[in-house]
Amino acid sequence: MPNRPFCIFIVDDDSLQRMIVSDHLQGYDYQIHEFASSAECLAAMDLQPNLILLDIEMPGQSGLETCRALRSEGYDAVQVIFVSAHDDLDTLMGAFESGGNDFIPKNAAKDVLLRKVEIAIEAEEQKLMLQRQLSYAQKTAFTAMSSLGETGLVLHFLRSSFQCMDLEAVGRLVIDIMAQFDLQGLVKLNNGDEEHYFRSDSTCTELEKSILEYAAKLGRISQTGDRLVMNYPHITLLVTGLNVEDSELIGRLRDHLATIAEGVGVRITSMAIEQERLKDANARMEAVKELVGLITEIEARQTQNHSQLEKLIEEHRLQMEEAFVFLALTDKQELQLNYIVDNLVNQVEVLFSSDNSLALKLNSIVEKQQKLLRVGAE
Repeated sequence: MPNRPFCIFIVDDDSLQRMIVSDHLQGYDYQIHEFASSAECLAAMDLQPNLILLDIEMPGQSGLETCRALRSEGYDAVQVIFVSAHDDLDTLMGAFESGGNDFIPKNAAKDVLLRKVEIAIEAEEQKLMLQRQLSYAQKTAFTAMSSLGETGLVLHFLRSSFQCMDLEAVGRLVIDIMAQFDLQGLVKLNNGDEEHYFRSDSTCTELEKSILEYAAKLGRISQTGDRLVMNYPHITLLVTGLNVEDSELIGRLRDHLATIAEGVGVRITSMAIEQERLKDANARMEAVKELVGLITEIEARQTQNHSQLEKLIEEHRLQMEEAFVFLALTDKQELQLNYIVDNLVNQVEVLFSSDNSLALKLNSIVEKQQKLLRVGAE
């Protein structure tokens, strides 16, 4: 944005309404100008407004006609937020088709108005960056269109889509393919947890988001005049400005866009499956780590217990040999007692050997599971 206050025009034939809106905007670094008619507004465009709060219902030239005049005269950079007491679909579509950026009901609360202005400022800050990206995309599109046919573009899109790992990447890819078909429009993507909105040359305005919400309630494919709406799982696509005089071209575009939209739905579904597989693999890996830790602990305890038991048995043997002196046992009795002790020691060692064999088997199973997890991750 240039280093000057954000310039806002308030255009309304109702002086009280202008005063209320102007009062809401006081106290901020805004440059505010009030106009009672569309003619006054158009005559003052040399002031280079950033935002116009434009009443729709005005005597003489309406707000919709004013906006169309602004766009036809090349004032595409200035943002227009329509103000109206009506918020039905026809009003919203009229605001959109005349070139509006957003919509706000009359007598809206101060915090709502200020938030709309903040959104307009954020949109202007993002526009320069997005225009640079668009310039690069258009160059890429020109190269692609010269080397690939329409079907080739669709196939290239489908291949490229499987390299996308999130909704943002998929959405930008859809915008790129639309540019390659020389189409303008809006896109809404969702995966059940989040929603992302896209438009051809900038970020979606709040008005455009509202229009996409309405469009999502329409049928699978719906065309009215030069507007085409497509609804597939995980995607709503609104294309505007179709050449209605070329029915053959529109038919091909409908087919291509349907393939693209269906491909997007498949990719978003597969991304969700991949995420679930990744979560499952991570959970299994954590379980294997816990199992390895447990087996390591068991082995350490077995080694410690074995050592302690051998020590106790040896101490017990020495104590028995010392006791033989006082018990006055015969050689045969001493041999018999020594045999009992040796037999006990052998049985204990057999048990430890069996435990060690089981631990080795568990380790073998864990190693195989780890190899399977590594292969799955690759």
